[in-house]
Amino acid sequence: MSDGLWVLFVTAAVFTVASLIALWVTARRDPRRLRCAVLLLIAAFWLLVTLVTASPMFGERGQTIFLVIAGVLLVAWLAAMGMLPLLLVIDGLIVLRREGIRSRTGLLVLAAGIALLLLPGVTASLARNDRWWSMALFTLVTFIGTYLGTFLVVMLAQFVVRALFGGRRRVPDPDVLIVLGSGLINGKVPPLLASRLDRALQVSAEEALQGRRPMFVVSGGRGSDEPRAGAEAMAEYLTSRGVPDERIIVEDRSRSTRGNLVNSTRLLRERGIGGPMLAVTSSYHTTRTDVLAADLRLDDVFVTGAHTAWYYAPGAYLREYIGVLTYRLPLNIGVGIFCVVAAVAMAWATSRVG
Repeated sequence: MSDGLWVLFVTAAVFTVASLIALWVTARRDPRRLRCAVLLLIAAFWLLVTLVTASPMFGERGQTIFLVIAGVLLVAWLAAMGMLPLLLVIDGLIVLRREGIRSRTGLLVLAAGIALLLLPGVTASLARNDRWWSMALFTLVTFIGTYLGTFLVVMLAQFVVRALFGGRRRVPDPDVLIVLGSGLINGKVPPLLASRLDRALQVSAEEALQGRRPMFVVSGGRGSDEPRAGAEAMAEYLTSRGVPDERIIVEDRSRSTRGNLVNSTRLLRERGIGGPMLAVTSSYHTTRTDVLAADLRLDDVFVTGAHTAWYYAPGAYLREYIGVLTYRLPLNIGVGIFCVVAAVAMAWATSRVG
């Protein structure tokens, strides 16, 4: 190994260790923050650089093995990204067939898949057009697409962080289980909401083995098309499965995840109930709930997830991604202004050169 390559290897190794230490410290303090995902990606980058620079140490065979592994991973990633639009279209059609043509999740997934299918052709057409407005649109689409893609990677990294540091592992013995509502069907608990309640019952049963009896907070208001509040039906579901009324607190005013968390914790404070709390929701909804709880500075609230049907998951995760984006409105506005200014500046410079 040459001196220059050796210096690069040592530098990359130092940055890898430093990034991992920073990730460990930050995640142990609060794994709900998106900065943990950023640190994970930084650590992964420097680890990759370390492995690349270290490959000459293992001779030609070691380099060959490394290149084969890297090539397989790259091809798999490119194949997954290339198939993503088609898979979204197929999944959107499946959701619409199962849940009806008015399913917002199905329509969102279908629209996203169609947009991604059309995107390469649109950008190629803009790039071939030599007019200034075409260059401006091409630059704008490229910049915004890069930002949205980067944010998606950060969200995926956050899923890994919460799997390693958050959820039930973070709160092994909760004093309170907050079950987040998801809407009723004909005034009754639908399967999606039942899975959340069943997950809460499972956690309660696990705690009962240690002689603990956590409180339940069922949180959900009445939708415009619902005959009663979701929390009322949720409470009935729990009592029908043996949970006594005195262990159930009903929060029936919430219409959003933010309302679920804010109103539930307020009711608990009014009753003088504290301690670690575990919010129970669907698996696809855990990361957004985690991020929101951190933004609201609810230090004692962490999240666990219930199983979600496979066909529903892609659209649900897409909605969660959009939801977390909306929580970063100042950042999005700043990025949007930068992209517009950069697009106009590049179009102007291109027209001047031409």
